[in-house]
This record gives sequence, C-alpha cells and structure tokens, in this order.
Amino acid sequence: MSYKNISDLINKGKIPTCVLFYGEEVYLIDKSVKNIKNKYINSDYEDMNYVEFDKIDYDFNLFYESITTLPFISDKKLCIVRESDFLTSTGSLNKKDEDKIINIIENNYDSCIIVFLIRGGKPDARKRIVKKLKEKNSVFEVNKLNEVELNKYIVDYFNKHDIKISLSDANYISNNSGYLEYESLITLYDVNNELDKLKSYCMDAQIITKDDIDNLMIISIESNIFKLVDYVCERKTEKAYEILEEMLLNNVPEQYIIHMITRQYRMLYQYILLNDKGYNMDYIINKMKIKKFIAIKLSKLTKNLTLNKIESYMDKFLEIDRKIKVGEIDKKIGLQIITNGTIF
Repeated sequence: MSYKNISDLINKGKIPTCVLFYGEEVYLIDKSVKNIKNKYINSDYEDMNYVEFDKIDYDFNLFYESITTLPFISDKKLCIVRESDFLTSTGSLNKKDEDKIINIIENNYDSCIIVFLIRGGKPDARKRIVKKLKEKNSVFEVNKLNEVELNKYIVDYFNKHDIKISLSDANYISNNSGYLEYESLITLYDVNNELDKLKSYCMDAQIITKDDIDNLMIISIESNIFKLVDYVCERKTEKAYEILEEMLLNNVPEQYIIHMITRQYRMLYQYILLNDKGYNMDYIINKMKIKKFIAIKLSKLTKNLTLNKIESYMDKFLEIDRKIKVGEIDKKIGLQIITNGTIF
C-alpha cells in the first residue's frame, strides 16, 4: 500500500511536485490530500494558494494559469484535480496541453504541488503524462487495508479517544464490516461511520464489548449470508428467520439474497472439492482468491456437508429461482422455503 509511503514523503517535506493518486481506498486518498494541504498551505493565505478543479479538460487555460502563478507569501501553492480522466483510457487532452504538463514535470516546477486523482479507475500506462510521472516515482496506488492493517486501524481509532477494545473484538468488527470481502465497495468512510457510533455509545464506559458491537453495528450482507447458511445447515430455523427478517428490514432485495445464498454454496462446493484433494488452507485461499477469515468460515460450514448434498441444495435453489422468475411463487415465500429447510 502506498499510503504509508505518501505519509512519509509528506512528513519529510519531499512530496513530488506533481503526483498521481489512484486506488480503491478513497478515504486514504482524501486523507493524503488533506495531509499535503496541512503541511504546505498556511490557512491565512489559503484563498490565494489553494485551488481545486473537478476536471481540467475544458478549463485547461485556467488550470495552467493557476499552477504557474507564483504563491502568495508562501513557498508553495497546491492544486488538486479531483477527476483526472485524461490520464485513463476513457479520456484525453490535446497534445499541446499534454506538452505543458510534461514540461512542468520534467523541469521540477517547485512553486506549486499538483495532485491528480483518479477515482474508480486506473491510469493508462500508455499515456505520455503517466509514463513521465512513473519515471519520477510520482504514481501512488492507494489500496484498501488488509485484515491486520484494518484491525490496527480500529484499535488505534479507539485508543485516540481513550476507549479500550480488545484485538479480538477489533477483528470481529473487521470481519463483519464487509470491508474485507471480495470486490467489496465498502471503504474506510463506511467503517468510520460504524466506529463513530460505537465511540459515541461507549464514551462513558471507555470500553467496547462484543455485545456493544452486536447491538450497534450494521453487519454486512455477506456476513449475514454466512450466518444464514450456517443456521440453515444446522436446522436452526428460528435463528435463520431472524437473519432473513433483518436483511429484509434493511431493504436487501429478495432476489439478491437468493443469489448470495447460491453463491455461498458454490464457494462451499469449491472449498470441499479442493480440501478433499488434499490442498492446504494457503493453497485454497490463493486458488479461490478469498481472504483467510472467509476460508476459516467456509471450513467450519463444510464439516456437515458433502459435494452431493451441496449439488442437491443448489439444484433446488435454482428451481426456486426459476419459479420466482416465472411467477409461480412469491420471492419472499421462495426465501422462506430455503430458510426453513423445507427443501432438504
């Protein structure tokens, strides 16, 4: 992850004159921009030395004038370009404007720090400006935190507010937040919302317990699906109904829940298949491209399952899905049939 590298450069006052930030973790990208601003821009002269552009495709002359005008009673100006689509495969600048930016990068124009941001995409390595930024080691991909980093982030968050939390409870938050799930769209902004709720609730007690987390935290859909499948497999119908009703109350579409349950059983099938062939946990994690905590959950769920049983379940899920789509049964009734174990 480049966030630490960015922070080190900011703290040492060595951030490059022109940089590009992109990646999945928009919270850390925004925090990096904020840290640069705090480091280099005096709030008394912010109006003169700080400027933001959403895009520069149609305002290039104004952008260029801004970055080439000398700072006011300061060593640096700061210019942020929030949507730098021209650095991706979907956008472009004319050659004349590209040449101007490349000239600034090559000549280390040091009176203005320019930060290009790409949200929801990646830079196109074929673009001349991207190539030049890479030559200057000025391209930073800001990825999401891994499980260990997220646990530390949560512990540090509460420590700053003089609230105690055990590492195991921090891990419980991590694994139920949805942040670590495959292709998750949840960012640290979403995680922070949950942490803020817990902080406000536990401020007086100055300690967070698992009960507090269960009472306040919105559990991710995937975590709830794990619980639902677990209860269905164990014939704990009442518990399964509780999870189902909670998801429906949170406006999770019935069809999506059925899709997720089916996906869960596909993962269980793949896990059993690989495990039966004698592959170890690390191999299975890499092969399935899943997080370790997901693999552990799958391992627990597969204890009472066989490949034949899962195949039978999935055939019946698909049949229910078909009946829903052709209008033979209501979506909620189909879900209830799955949940109460009738098909088994």
